[in-house]
Amino acid sequence: MLFHLADPSALLGILLALVIGIYAHDTAQILAARLIHDPTPRMRMKAGLIPRRVGPFSAVSMLIVGNGWAEPVPMNDIWRSRRFKISAALLAGPFAYLLLSLGAVAGAWAVTEPLDPAFMAGSSHGLEVEGPFLASMLGSMAATFASMFILSLIPVPPTDGGRILFLLAPRTPGWQKAQYQLTERNLGVVLLLVILLLPVLLPLPSVTGQLWPPLVDGLVDIFGSGLFIVR
Repeated sequence: MLFHLADPSALLGILLALVIGIYAHDTAQILAARLIHDPTPRMRMKAGLIPRRVGPFSAVSMLIVGNGWAEPVPMNDIWRSRRFKISAALLAGPFAYLLLSLGAVAGAWAVTEPLDPAFMAGSSHGLEVEGPFLASMLGSMAATFASMFILSLIPVPPTDGGRILFLLAPRTPGWQKAQYQLTERNLGVVLLLVILLLPVLLPLPSVTGQLWPPLVDGLVDIFGSGLFIVR
């Protein structure tokens, strides 16, 4: 996000996407938990046991890279018989990011389509959106939501993908030791920071940076071509 201080539309789009995305992620998972009759998230919130939606390390990543992860929403995942239901509820979080990215693409299409097809060039978050300030901001939001979707599925705790991996994994000593190292000793957080920050510090390819452009391209194809130029 710090790299977009000179681009107000991109900065605003990333900031809005991070705030909206985190709240939508948590809300989707809480609602999904209610559908599978798991009151744990709602009870924890009433008791004030979910005081933050973003941890300090994720906040640092968001500030520097413009991408981060939400704090895990607690669910009743103790019983192995519920692991598939809990996994489905956890997937509601990434699905919310995907829907938000689609919505941002639709918004950019709506405000850009009536304009001159030549448009005006403006770049945001690595995604060039041809159009006015609002279209550029929405394009930046679409890219950010797509990046959050991809990051949330990386199979490393505390992401949703990591939680699902260990929910479905066998309860062998090796898997339990790996879960302890990644979760209790916060090695998972370290790995996520490496994945996100190392490409910023060194000339290395970014995992999310490689994957979100084709994802957004696919969403753009729903509304037609000519709106985004993905780089």
